Amino acid sequence: MAKITAMALLDDVRKIAGVAERLKGPVGNEANTKALLIEPMLSALGWDTTNLDHVLRDWPLTNNSTIDYALRIGEENAMFVEVRGLNESLDDEPFTAKAVDGTNGEGVLWCVVTNGLIYRVYRTDELVPTNEKLSFEIDLSRAAVGSPADAANVPLLSRESLGDGTLALWSEQKVFTDPRVRVVLSQLAARPTAAFLDAINEAIGEHKVPVDRLRASLGRVLVIETPPPGPRAASATRTPEVADRPQEAAPPPPITRAPEPPEAATPPAARVETPPRAPEPPPPAAPPREMPPPPPAPPRDSAPPLPPPAAPPRDVPPAPPPAAPPRDVPPAPAAPAAPERTEGETPTTDTAQTEAPEAARETSARRRFLGGGLPKPHREEPKEQADAEADTGAADPYGPLNRPGGPFDEVDF
Repeated sequence: MAKITAMALLDDVRKIAGVAERLKGPVGNEANTKALLIEPMLSALGWDTTNLDHVLRDWPLTNNSTIDYALRIGEENAMFVEVRGLNESLDDEPFTAKAVDGTNGEGVLWCVVTNGLIYRVYRTDELVPTNEKLSFEIDLSRAAVGSPADAANVPLLSRESLGDGTLALWSEQKVFTDPRVRVVLSQLAARPTAAFLDAINEAIGEHKVPVDRLRASLGRVLVIETPPPGPRAASATRTPEVADRPQEAAPPPPITRAPEPPEAATPPAARVETPPRAPEPPPPAAPPREMPPPPPAPPRDSAPPLPPPAAPPRDVPPAPPPAAPPRDVPPAPAAPAAPERTEGETPTTDTAQTEAPEAARETSARRRFLGGGLPKPHREEPKEQADAEADTGAADPYGPLNRPGGPFDEVDF
């Protein structure tokens, strides 16, 4: 069988609590409670309801009645379960007493009375009234919403818990035997009887302890847990620390020591008084630490800080010089008009000599106008060559055009 985990069991509890919400009213009868609430819960706790070695229904009792479920381990009945309808109360003492007494008559240790949501677990062999046999109570509706006590006690009803004795040990420690022993020891430590003190000295052996010192020792040695007030059922619902084996279920109740015996009961000779301890002198105060003097503050009338140096001037290219105005070039003087000659007239020597320099200057001016070149340096030519060139136009390629009466004769340069 797979081990039951706390998370899986809590999920099943929530599902069953959800089904119970739908069984309010007439549908919450005993038959529906068994089929929809009890048997799913038994299956979640490891009891196979389809296995006859786990669960038997309507088990007969010796008082001519029956119990609804007999939960078995091996060949023995481990627990009986008596069911009421979901809408019925469990505070019916005759009903509960009949189920608990019938279970005890069969020699079964545990009896559960439930209405599908509330489970009350009784230990049947206790020699106390029925209501004091209650070990603990589980409310599935509270467990489903995270109640620590209810959620932690649910695994105590598992088949594994009954098989390994976890449920029996938990009830001994938390509800029945251990709390009773604590109460008795608390009373004996506070008011030990002579027989009790003699029994202790007898167990100690030959080095016996005086009675007054033995009483004081009982108050120191026995750490007694005072049981909480109220019915046992309230103390039985404390939360175990471990769900699977909740022996350490709840924090221990307040611890009180047994009161010391009265002063009159202690003989003066046997009293050991401890002299009071002298108060310890206070530790010497530490010498004050010397702090270095603070640096002197600067004088108020100090000169203001110098401004930062100005950035060097950026290099600006110098402005270009103004353009020189164009120079007025005087126009060349007009050439004097040549004297009119009659046909067949031969110029004289003076006239030829005068016309030769004038023709050279006009030629230079025309070259500047037409070709853009500089005038050639003037040179004196022989008179005979100048005359020949003047007649043929050889001295100037534009000579025929520059002759008196040619196309450029009237142009003013």
